[in-house]
Amino acid sequence: MGCFRFPFLAILFIFFLFAITIRAQVPANQTFKYVNQGEFGDRIIEYDASYRWIETDVYSFYRFPFRLCFYNTTPGAFIFAIRAGIPRDESLMRWVWDANRNHPVGENATLTLGQDGNLILAEADGRVVWQTNTANKGVTGISMEPNGNLVLHDKNGRFIWQSFDYPTDTLLVGQSVRMNGYNKLISRTSDADGSDGKYSMVLRNDGLIMYLNNSGQLLIYGGWPGSSLGSFVTFDAVPENENATAYELVLAINQDVPPPGHSRRLLQSRPIRNGGQLNLNKLNYNATYSFLRLGSDGNLMAYTYYDKVSYLKWEESFAFFSSYFIRECALPSKCGSYGLCQRRMCVACPSRKGLLGWSESCAPPQLPPCKSGAMVEYYKIVGVQHFLGPYMDDGEGPMKVGKCRQKCDKDCKCVGFFYKEDTSKCLLAPLLGTLISDVNTSVGYIKYSK
Repeated sequence: MGCFRFPFLAILFIFFLFAITIRAQVPANQTFKYVNQGEFGDRIIEYDASYRWIETDVYSFYRFPFRLCFYNTTPGAFIFAIRAGIPRDESLMRWVWDANRNHPVGENATLTLGQDGNLILAEADGRVVWQTNTANKGVTGISMEPNGNLVLHDKNGRFIWQSFDYPTDTLLVGQSVRMNGYNKLISRTSDADGSDGKYSMVLRNDGLIMYLNNSGQLLIYGGWPGSSLGSFVTFDAVPENENATAYELVLAINQDVPPPGHSRRLLQSRPIRNGGQLNLNKLNYNATYSFLRLGSDGNLMAYTYYDKVSYLKWEESFAFFSSYFIRECALPSKCGSYGLCQRRMCVACPSRKGLLGWSESCAPPQLPPCKSGAMVEYYKIVGVQHFLGPYMDDGEGPMKVGKCRQKCDKDCKCVGFFYKEDTSKCLLAPLLGTLISDVNTSVGYIKYSK
């Protein structure tokens, strides 16, 4: 009797698992295969892109003001993305999420949701470019949520996969960067090139830090460094009162203790922290539809959908480098590859002959290949600060200026050094970018070929 019972239970268990698998599938009438082809939309789109919206007989993939689309800035190179904004507003619609920014697809590419619950983006020849990796994980449907989150869910509505877990350069309200998941935003290369750029904002154990990638070397240029902000940080729009007459744009922190203070050497007078959040800006209107973006120029900016105006409804509602937060001259790209910035303006192009008029052609000196015996010299700029200074405590020291120069002489990556005469601190610069007009005790020495 015992021998009979064991195979019977085993068969019953296998049948039970099979039944669960069958129940967990996407219903056949809710699967789809969308082909990227046909006419383009005719309205104004960010990055001057061409676009097609995605819809099927079952799904519109539209929840005000969000919609699924394919878009391109280069003919034949399409990104599967989420758009924010509606055409009839005659406003600049924005791209707030990209799936395949580094691997565009061509005409007749397909977006498919099969019964196994896997969402797949493939080229016309069937080569898979991107997927959610949710095959046989209990997915029974797909939906665009009211907050712009694209989700694959099970029969109980539980999210198996969500676009909120994979931000690119943008956070929507309620979206987070996480230590135990995707912990960063990465800028676009440019408006025309959506591939990963050189700027990133990364949540680490030592803060939420903005980096510039200088040939593989990460240089801090902004953010909130110095202490842990917990396991995740969430962009949010918080009503200031019960009547919601004003909203505060914040970065909410996952921890019980207040966030750390921040060096105020580049800050204006506005407070930046309050309890368990980092305050960005206060808006005297509904800020529910907002997004925070790390731009291709390295500035961290927020935009809010304000529907009380007839056009240009996406209003700039926060900028990290701005007149009210961190002074604009501290943005490394403010003056392009090189320039002197004073009072929010690029005022000069430093050179061996002195300060010349600034233009976009202003560039740092070309240095010889790194080799023993290469002869270099320095020209001097009085009253300038490097963007790394506030985050590097002005460098090492105290030391004499001659020793500082020797350190730069021996370092092939050093393109100049900055010396604080009042504290005898020495900062070696691996990149120049925008120099900040500062007090006369800070002096820049720019390396050039002798």
